[in-house]
Amino acid sequence: MALVRRRLPNGLEVTQVDPGEAALLYREIFVEESYLWNGFPSSVPEVVFDIGANIGLASIFFKQRYPDALVVAVEPGPDTFLALRQNIEQHVPSGVVRNVAVADHDGVAKFGYYPGASAESGLYPDQAGETALAKKLLLQSGFAESDAERFSQDRHRLSYVECETVTLSTLIRETGVDRVDLLKIDVEKSEMDVLAGIEKADWAKIRQLALEVHDIDGRLAQVLTMLRGHGFRVDTCQENRLADTDMHMLFATQP
Repeated sequence: MALVRRRLPNGLEVTQVDPGEAALLYREIFVEESYLWNGFPSSVPEVVFDIGANIGLASIFFKQRYPDALVVAVEPGPDTFLALRQNIEQHVPSGVVRNVAVADHDGVAKFGYYPGASAESGLYPDQAGETALAKKLLLQSGFAESDAERFSQDRHRLSYVECETVTLSTLIRETGVDRVDLLKIDVEKSEMDVLAGIEKADWAKIRQLALEVHDIDGRLAQVLTMLRGHGFRVDTCQENRLADTDMHMLFATQP
């Protein structure tokens, strides 16, 4: 898809893949401040890892709020990475970008990419399920049945691209940091792979996590057990509009 340059409601000009999707992300991140929940983060981060950065709106938000932070933004999608790189260069001084997927191994993988719904792309695409959820949310927003059907189908035309994969521990080593103060993970059903790629010695380097979890086959309970086993205090929440879905947000902090 052709990239476009547009201004967000706060006056920030950013490169976008899909203006409609960018508007939704802007609302969640900048207006609703979805990553600032109930006192989270509890300390000012100096190193932020944005895993599943999309076009970089969360990275920009974190940099604006924490100007001294080093931001490392990771995105495997082809068009979204091009937009991300431009946005980091313009709005996140000294930011680091990587065109990789964070997974449980270093190598290559097949990445399921929706050009019309880039934020829903991932290593484990569920085209039918994601199309159905999009239609449901459109109907809840007041769209007519026929329009919701058409829009959801059009936005979920799936293609596959090969992408490099790295583990989070590899990313930590390559970046040269000794800790990650804020780790944001939004990777569309591959969150367990990201966590599995953290070597035992690196868990102590992670101070705070903001993590989207898809509760498939008891995954929410598994992630809660894992994080608490590594000493994190964990809170969970779910957006009202996602109340009937398997999508949850976790906010975890090392005491």
